[in-house]
Amino acid sequence: MLKRIQAWDDRMLMRFAKRHTPFMNRLMILITTTGDNGYIWFALAVPLLLMNRWRLTGFTILAAMGIASLSGEITIKHIVKRVRPCKKAYDEYLLIENPPHYSFPSGHTTASFAVATVMLCLCPVWAVSVVIYACLIALSRLYLLVHYPTDVLAGIAIGTVCGFISIPVAQSIPLFAIQF
Repeated sequence: MLKRIQAWDDRMLMRFAKRHTPFMNRLMILITTTGDNGYIWFALAVPLLLMNRWRLTGFTILAAMGIASLSGEITIKHIVKRVRPCKKAYDEYLLIENPPHYSFPSGHTTASFAVATVMLCLCPVWAVSVVIYACLIALSRLYLLVHYPTDVLAGIAIGTVCGFISIPVAQSIPLFAIQF
């Protein structure tokens, strides 16, 4: 079963590799870079923290990112230890530096979907934009050949769960009620 999944992952990645264009290369590198270390999501959360009305949402975004990082980057990646596709046979297609960590699950995708879930629940007006951007970050990880499709799918699932978990966690901490 694992061999069949790996074969499907490899076929899907080769389809992405064959679709590279100079414009899309630049665009996907830009999108994935904004997801590095959650920069785009911190840029969303910090201004929200400064406004009384949106403080809980900003805090919940940070909680979701923390829970996503703890579960995906710190725990699951080191249990599964899946080698990235770019370290195997895709050198001629590689557009960014080889990421140093394991592949499963996609950390960019996990964090992005944790934030997207929070926004869907707490701020549906902005949620569509955030969900679209989360999808673009996930797609960029495939396009750049640094994750397998199953890494990204797992990141979507884990991130969504982390987002849902972060809401009651953040609401149980009275920090958001502090006035600035």
